[in-house]
Amino acid sequence: MNQAVKVGRFMLIGQIGAGKTTLFNCLFDKDEVARKTQVMEFEGDSGIDTPGEYFSHPRMYHALITMAADVERLVYVHPADVFDCRLPYGLLDVYAGKTIDAIVSKMDVPGADLPRVAQLLREAGVSGQIFPVSSSDPVSIERIRRHLLRLEQGVTEEP
Repeated sequence: MNQAVKVGRFMLIGQIGAGKTTLFNCLFDKDEVARKTQVMEFEGDSGIDTPGEYFSHPRMYHALITMAADVERLVYVHPADVFDCRLPYGLLDVYAGKTIDAIVSKMDVPGADLPRVAQLLREAGVSGQIFPVSSSDPVSIERIRRHLLRLEQGVTEEP
């Protein structure tokens, strides 16, 4: 069995219902049905799942900003069929010097439009990699897992 190496913690952020918890469960092989995340959930030193309310309500930004100080990588999760970006203006500027990737979730839903969402994310300031994913597609989950966790023992990181 492959062991994850601590490379620096990542934090999933995004609106309510974006698919953060489903993705988090898939990344860490948790055989659980996603439920409403009430507080930040941690998976060892590797990942943090955040409630959508922390992202959607300005009075909760302090929780994201405080926790982001301890992570190496922010991962914005955005549904493939939502064509307005709810990234609060200037929020990514707070994270200067951090890697900011995006995951376009729910690629298997009707109306999914990766090129349109990717353009939206770039315009909002996401400068890192953009990964399309479906929770029912193990290949897309494995690609993200390898990127975020950099698995060892014969599994090499893609350039």
